[in-house]
Amino acid sequence: MAGTPTPDERAKSLIGRVLSDRYRLDGIVAMGSMGAVYRGFHLKMRKEVAIKILHPETEGFPDLVDRFEREAIVGAHITHPNIAVASDMGTFDDGSYFLVLELVKGQTLRDLLDREGPLKPERAMRLLRQLASALGAAHVRGVVHRDLKTLNVMVTAGPPEVVKLIDFGLARVQIDDIAPDTSAERTEQRSVSSPGVVFGTVATMAPEITLGMEAIDERSDLYSVGVMLYEMLVGQHPFELGDATAVLLQHRDSPVPPMSEKNPAVHVPPAIEAMTMKLLEKSPRDRYQNVPALLEAIDAGSPPLDESSIPRAFTAAPSHNSEERRRLFTIVVGAVLALGLIVLLVGALKKRDGSTRQGAVDESTSQHDAADLGSAKAQTAATRDLAQELRADLVRAAGGADDAEAGAILIALADTDKTALREPALRAAATKIALRIGERGGDDATQAFYALSYRFGASGLDVLYEVSLAEKSSKAKNRAQAILDVQSKTDRPSPALRILLELKNAKCRQKPLLFARASSEGDARMLVVLEKLRPPGCDPNGESCCFRRHLGLEKTIESLSARTGPKP
Repeated sequence: MAGTPTPDERAKSLIGRVLSDRYRLDGIVAMGSMGAVYRGFHLKMRKEVAIKILHPETEGFPDLVDRFEREAIVGAHITHPNIAVASDMGTFDDGSYFLVLELVKGQTLRDLLDREGPLKPERAMRLLRQLASALGAAHVRGVVHRDLKTLNVMVTAGPPEVVKLIDFGLARVQIDDIAPDTSAERTEQRSVSSPGVVFGTVATMAPEITLGMEAIDERSDLYSVGVMLYEMLVGQHPFELGDATAVLLQHRDSPVPPMSEKNPAVHVPPAIEAMTMKLLEKSPRDRYQNVPALLEAIDAGSPPLDESSIPRAFTAAPSHNSEERRRLFTIVVGAVLALGLIVLLVGALKKRDGSTRQGAVDESTSQHDAADLGSAKAQTAATRDLAQELRADLVRAAGGADDAEAGAILIALADTDKTALREPALRAAATKIALRIGERGGDDATQAFYALSYRFGASGLDVLYEVSLAEKSSKAKNRAQAILDVQSKTDRPSPALRILLELKNAKCRQKPLLFARASSEGDARMLVVLEKLRPPGCDPNGESCCFRRHLGLEKTIESLSARTGPKP
């Protein structure tokens, strides 16, 4: 006697069927425990689509149908190039539900990583930015995905590769906020989760899931993004996968291993690793608080894909003697290469044993070394002259030069004299330029902020701190703050700036724990921050006023004042 067909048999039997007189089922794309996804064809519009069908066995599980409807409404009402569009929903035969979605031609991020992982940082950041942008579009409509994982991210074949976020079935969303139902027959909306029940994928769940699904919010989605980013960069999950409870406990309690420790073969830029680690903070309040903050960090922390583009801004800068600068820039590069070869040669010779031949070798090479060193000294002098000229140009540009020229001068100075911004006057000039070109945005601003972040050492980050103090919110201020947020987790800032950023970002109850370091490591800028923690530096009734009277704070201010002098 023929038995009841299995889900696989029933799914295959539907191939060739036409649903609602317009959707033909052409083949199975994927099978799941609750349904199947088909490649379909819209007969009226002559367009390929994806069709998801729930198995009839799910009829007794109304929550599953609710999730299906939820995915349909979210996909139909959140329009974004990185979110798969839903276009229709209905039932057929015995009441089986179907959902019509955009057909994404590509592979899941899971398949991509299995075949090609780990990804180069530049490629990972391009995918991350698209994913974050899609997530931001959902969050702004009050939708929390709650099941972000590599299987729910599609990547189309490039170039360019396009990310598509799919499957909002477990999303937390107020349907009436997205698609209000004004009909008289409107029904009560059910929750897709129950108290004490956890849905989703343990491998990418945020630590707060241990408190239940209601503890999940937008920052939990960002944690899941961090897990995926870690895997894109390292080629491995940050924790050991296995028993679900053990994995959850690792998310909650275990530190995330450094990327080089997890996979010594990868080389991830410090800023990108710091960004990933911030996404993977255990406490939601320590992560990026929203997608715009993450996008700022992505734009600020990602180096240009082609660093050779930076000198082009220098050579293209309008100047009365640009041809001379190009010639001197060539000399600078030649000097560096010549000096490098000389150092290698002399070092190799010194390692050799003393012998009768050593004197002859030294005598022979010394003549060539003398000539080379003489040439190098001349080239070094040219470098100094160029640096001096660029210093003067930077001060001039801060007074009102064309923004493109000002940015090019700043970048050229980074190429020529990385210590220039240690001088207060040049640091002030760089701050003015960064505020101007940062507000305008564009490629010039990206290159200039990159130079301040990575090429001037700690003094470049000091400039960005001054930019972050701008009174009004602006693109420049926000970009500088995002960069400092990332760089504060690295060893690039000076000790004084690092403790300053830590103290500013700490909660009021955590600040006293940092007073000792503030006293010993802080500089005059710290006094400004400390005095804003107490009246009259702050509004006594405001939230930013941490202390009415705190003995430790008073002693720290007194000690720091004695060591550094009055506040600037």
